[in-house]
Amino acid sequence: MAETPNTPNDPLVSPWHPTAEAGRRARPWVRVLTVLGVMGLVAVTAIATTGLLLVQRVEASLTRVPVEELDDVEETPEGEPTARHFLVVGSDARDGLSDEDRAELTLGSFDGQRADTIIYVAVSADRETISLVSLPRDLLVRDAEGRPRKIADTFAGGADALVSVVQSNFGLPVNHYASISLGGFIDVVRTVGGVELCLDEPLTDEKSGADFEAGCQQMGPTDALAYVRSRQGARGDFTRIERQQQFIRAVIDELLAARTLADPIRLFQVVDDVASNVETDEDLSTGEMRRLADEARQVVAAGFPMTTVPAYNQSIDGLAFMVAYGPGARAMFESVRNGEPIAERGPSEERAETTVAVWSGGRGQGTGIVTATLAWAGFLPGGAGVGPEAADAGDTTVVYEVPGHADQAAWVAATLGTTVLPLPSGVDAPADANVIVAVGDDATSS
Repeated sequence: MAETPNTPNDPLVSPWHPTAEAGRRARPWVRVLTVLGVMGLVAVTAIATTGLLLVQRVEASLTRVPVEELDDVEETPEGEPTARHFLVVGSDARDGLSDEDRAELTLGSFDGQRADTIIYVAVSADRETISLVSLPRDLLVRDAEGRPRKIADTFAGGADALVSVVQSNFGLPVNHYASISLGGFIDVVRTVGGVELCLDEPLTDEKSGADFEAGCQQMGPTDALAYVRSRQGARGDFTRIERQQQFIRAVIDELLAARTLADPIRLFQVVDDVASNVETDEDLSTGEMRRLADEARQVVAAGFPMTTVPAYNQSIDGLAFMVAYGPGARAMFESVRNGEPIAERGPSEERAETTVAVWSGGRGQGTGIVTATLAWAGFLPGGAGVGPEAADAGDTTVVYEVPGHADQAAWVAATLGTTVLPLPSGVDAPADANVIVAVGDDATSS
């Protein structure tokens, strides 16, 4: 039986409560950044004399596995580039870590593998758009028998099982698969000498080991691991994902920095760190990786959007899930399938200051879903009653723009997969509202 979703501040919300034993909680999502680092690195060095040597180095170190469920890459008669879609998994496997690493990083003795992070990466055919979409670990999917499963749990069945549920549940093509272990994350951070991160406020988390003051600071492997593990904050895993996305950008900037590229020893060590900890499908050749990176090098250097599937929490048969918000998720997935940029959702600190008034229109269930989705996305939703009849949404949820807050209205509309309209004539915005959402019948669609 499904229960009504709660907002992140509701004490009944439980998906993010710790369940692992102390010392067995290392689940750093940013291991996958090294895959992107390879792309950025090869992109910059492809025109250099060391480019071929780097490709050979990668080829010698990568591990390849068969993944039968992958979609074939589309081919054009003219041989022009086509879109590529990757599924990147961060595993917390401890293979290759020394006893010293385990002790220093408080990793415990777990020796299996778990899919702690899943990212869908879409590269457009013209190589002008690269989009990264995080799939929360507790995201609800249905397996081949129609049973509800958390997407991270499906990885226990191997890469094919995970690829299959992404294809069948979200209609997303998957051309290639890559997985990277904990060792890759640690080695890369250690090799580049750490990365600089700037915190708006202090972060203290006994569970992850994080203890940072506000301001800019250099983080080595131990601090970096504590930072990306932390779920401190009202939105738990969603807050952690935002920290990890910030960290990914910082590492890629470091990999692309002149001091890294100009140092052959460091450059080759980074490539070894990455490749020796990465597993890919058999069809992802280093030649194709190099071509993709070369074609998309300007986008990689300039940065690319990173976002998370809009979702709300729900209990199903006693288990806590995150459920993709239907209209918002469909709009996002359509964009990545079509090679279009993902609509801007605004900086997290500005979303946290955006108050969204929600007019229910008498649609109680839909209002609960919309309110929870906005809360998990980082906005400040608040009930504003049924709303005036002139602003009733009907079939489709509508975002109404409050004068002076056009950007915030666009962010909310992107999250909910809908459009922005001006307030109807004679209708006033509720006091203190930056954005208004009128809930439509589509809010309950899956």
